[in-house]
Amino acid sequence: MSKPNLEKDKKLVVDTIRKLKSSKDLSSFIDDLLTEEEILDLAQRLKIAQLILAGKNYDEISEAVGTSTSTVSKIGQVLKYGKGGLEKVLKKTKGGVKK
Repeated sequence: MSKPNLEKDKKLVVDTIRKLKSSKDLSSFIDDLLTEEEILDLAQRLKIAQLILAGKNYDEISEAVGTSTSTVSKIGQVLKYGKGGLEKVLKKTKGGVKK
């Protein structure tokens, strides 16, 4: 088995997701690929990011989402120092980020 290559493997994931043509296909793909726990973890990260972008403080977010402020802080760091993809996609969602 070959050694993992992050860029090559990320390209595989991106290219595969881009082939999905409908929300139904994407939903089925996610159900097949991820466990329920992984889906819930991803959703929690998205909720945290939405609340941060809406101007909520970390204690409010922690209470609302049911997680630690440490987890909220990690997502805050991604928003501040990441590549901007998370913020960009959240701003494209219905109605954008609400303050």
